[in-house]
Amino acid sequence: MGPPRLLLGAALLFWGAMNDRALSGLAAALLVEAAHWTRIRWDFPERARVIAWRLSLFFLLVALILTLLQGARLHTPSRVFSWLPAILLPLQFVQSYGSDRSISMATFSMLVRQRRDRARRHGLPFRDIRFHFGHVLLAATLLAASLGPHASAPIFYPVLIGLVAWAIIAATGRGWRALGPATTTALAAATLIGIGGQLGLRAFHKYVTSGRWAYDGDPGLHQARERQTSIGSLGRIKQSPEIHWRLIPEQGPLPRLMRIASYSSYHSTHWQANLLPEKIESFKDDFKSPQTLQNPANPDDPGDSFVIAAPDLSDLHSAIDPTLPRFRLRGAVPKQGGLLPLPADSASLHHFVFEDLERSSFGTFRLTPSQPVADARVLWHETFATEQPPWQAIDHRRSRSAGKIEQRPPLLTQPDLHIPAREAATLRHLVDALGLRDIPLPQKIALLQRHFIGKFRYTRYNSVPRDQRDRQDSTLLATFLEKTRAGHCEHFATATTLLLREAGVPTRYTSGFAVMEIDPDTGNALLRGTHAHAWCRAWDATKNRWLDVDLTPPDWASVETPRKSHLQSLTDHFQFLREDFLVWRDQPGNLTRITAFLLGPIFITLTLIGRHLWRSRRRLDPNQALPTGKHPKPSPLQGLEKPARHFLGERPPGTPLAPWLRQLSPRLPDPTILEKALALHHRLRFDPAKHDPALLTELHRHVSTLRHELTRQRKTTSPPFPHPAKPATFPPCGPTDES
Repeated sequence: MGPPRLLLGAALLFWGAMNDRALSGLAAALLVEAAHWTRIRWDFPERARVIAWRLSLFFLLVALILTLLQGARLHTPSRVFSWLPAILLPLQFVQSYGSDRSISMATFSMLVRQRRDRARRHGLPFRDIRFHFGHVLLAATLLAASLGPHASAPIFYPVLIGLVAWAIIAATGRGWRALGPATTTALAAATLIGIGGQLGLRAFHKYVTSGRWAYDGDPGLHQARERQTSIGSLGRIKQSPEIHWRLIPEQGPLPRLMRIASYSSYHSTHWQANLLPEKIESFKDDFKSPQTLQNPANPDDPGDSFVIAAPDLSDLHSAIDPTLPRFRLRGAVPKQGGLLPLPADSASLHHFVFEDLERSSFGTFRLTPSQPVADARVLWHETFATEQPPWQAIDHRRSRSAGKIEQRPPLLTQPDLHIPAREAATLRHLVDALGLRDIPLPQKIALLQRHFIGKFRYTRYNSVPRDQRDRQDSTLLATFLEKTRAGHCEHFATATTLLLREAGVPTRYTSGFAVMEIDPDTGNALLRGTHAHAWCRAWDATKNRWLDVDLTPPDWASVETPRKSHLQSLTDHFQFLREDFLVWRDQPGNLTRITAFLLGPIFITLTLIGRHLWRSRRRLDPNQALPTGKHPKPSPLQGLEKPARHFLGERPPGTPLAPWLRQLSPRLPDPTILEKALALHHRLRFDPAKHDPALLTELHRHVSTLRHELTRQRKTTSPPFPHPAKPATFPPCGPTDES
C-alpha cells in the first residue's frame, strides 16, 4: 500500500518551503495528488518504467552539472540531493498514473532483469521484490527538505515529525491508536535530539570558523576585527596547497605582497583592529562603501565603472590612469562573504561585479560576492595607499580631589604604538641592545633584519623549551625572542611590529599572501594556502606613507613551497578550467546559452513523451473506483506460502496462491483441512456479502494447523523439489486470486 492521500502533497509543499522553491513544490504536489482526482490512466509496461528510471538519472546528471556551474564545490552533494523530489517525479508519475500498484526492483537494475529472465527461461525460482514507489518519494522529499536553507527554522522539526507520524498512522491502519506511548516518546525524543544536534553543530561551526563559541555578525567582519595567530599552537603548522587566488598579469610588474587585513593591538596570541571611541562608534561602522567613477572611455555603459580603492584622493582620475600597472585577480569567495586580498597600494578596481564591497580605515576590503568566482582588474602603484594614516587621540582625564573635579593635562594616545604590558620589558631590553632608538626608520629596519637573519631561523614546527613551559613571567613572544629564536612568519611579523613600536614607529600587523609562485606556462601568480604570510606595516613619517616591512628569513619560501605532485598539478588544472568557465559563464548572455543547451534536450524529450502519453491514455470505467494505492488486506492463507516453499519451491510468477497451495494435499494427513481453508479464503475474499467474524477466526485456526503440520514435516524430510519444474497450468477454481 502506498502513502495516504495528501501526505505526499503535504511533504512536497514542505520541501518547497524549506528550499525556497514554493512554485516547484506546489507543481509537484498538484501532479502527484491529481492522480486521486482524475480517471486517466496508462498501462505502463516494464519498458516504460525503465525509461522513467533512466529519465530520473538524466535529471540527476543535469542537476549535478547545473550545481557545479553555480560554483558549488563543498556543498555540491547537498544541493543536488535537495532536488531529489523533482528528479524522482518521472517514477512517481508511472506509479501514480499507471495500472500497477507496485514497481518491481528489476526496474532499477539491468542485472536483476537479466537474472529474472534467465530464471523464467529455465524454470528456476525467482522472487520478484515489489514495492510502492510513493514511500521512496516520501523519504526522498523529507531528506531534501532537511538539506534546505530553512531547515534550521523552528518550524522544521515539528512539521517533519508530524509528517512522519502521519505516515506511521497510515501504515498501521489503526488511526491515532498507532501512536502509543512508546511511539510518541520516541518521536518526541527524536525531535529534541534533532534540535539539540542542530544547535550543537551550529555552535561548533562558529567555534571552528571564528575561534569562539559565541559570535554575532558576519564572518567577514569578524576576520577583519580579530586575527588568532598560530603562535600559541605547538607542533607542526600545516597549510593547504589549494590555490585560493590567481594574479593574471596584464600590464607592468606584479605586487610582492597581497594584504587581506591589518590589526593594531596584540593580546597574547591575538591581534585586533581596535578603534578609538571618539573616532568611530563601532568597528562595523568603520566600513564604508568606496567611491566609484564612470569609465571615461565608455560613458554610455552605466555598468562600466571603476571602484576607487585609495581613499581621500583629490583627483579620482589619477586612480584610473591607463599607464598604471594592472593585473586580474581571480578566486572563489564564500557566498556569505569574506575579505578581498589586494596590494596595500591599490588604486582602483575595474570590471568587478559584486553584491557589496566595503573598505575600512585599516585598508581592509570586505566583499559580499554576487558570483561564485570573483574577478577584478586591479590597478596599483606605490604612490597610492588604501589605509588611513596612524590615529592620534586625546584622552581627557579627570579625577575627584576633595570633592572637586580636577582637569588633568590631556594625554595623547596612538593605537599603533600600543605595547602589551607583559611584553614591555623584553621589547625594551632588546631595542636598547640593538640601538634602535633615535635613528632613521630605514636604519631601524636594517638593524632588525640583520639581527633576525643572523640569529634566527624559520620553522613550521612550534616548540617551547621544557624550562619555560611552567613559568608565569615568560610569554610566548619572549620565548621566541630570547630562547628558541625559531618560528614562522607570525612570530617574525609580531616581533617586528612590537619592536618598531618600542622604537617609536607606528606599526600594524598585516596578514595576507606572498606572491612567490609563477606558473611557467601562463605567467600567472598562484596564491596557495602555503603562501599565506604575515608581515609588518610601518609608518614612515618623512615620506608620510606606510611601508611593508617583511623580516621573515627569506628561506621561508623554499620551506613552504614543496615540489608539486602530479595529482596536485591535475587538481590545479581542473580548478583553472572551472574558475575560467564560471567567469565566462557570468558574462552577459552566456548563461542563457548554457541553459538552453542543457534544457533543450529535456524539453524535446518531455514533449515527445507527453505526445505519446496523450495518445495512449485511457479512462477508467465510471463505475470503477479510483485506485487508492492500497492493496486488499492480506489473507491469513498467505501465512502458508513460506513453509510451502520447502515442498513446492518458489511460486511461479502469475500463479494464483490457492491452486498452488492445493499441491500440498498429497503430503497432508488430513487434506480436508486445506480444502476448508481454501473455501473460507475464497468466501472471505470474493463474496460481496457481509461476513461473520467467526469465519475469519476459523480460517486462522485452519492455517495455524496446516503451518504446524508443514513445519513438523520440514524438520523430518528433505525438500522433494530442489529445482521446481516449469509452472503448470491450473484449471479455474472459482474467482482468480491475487498473486
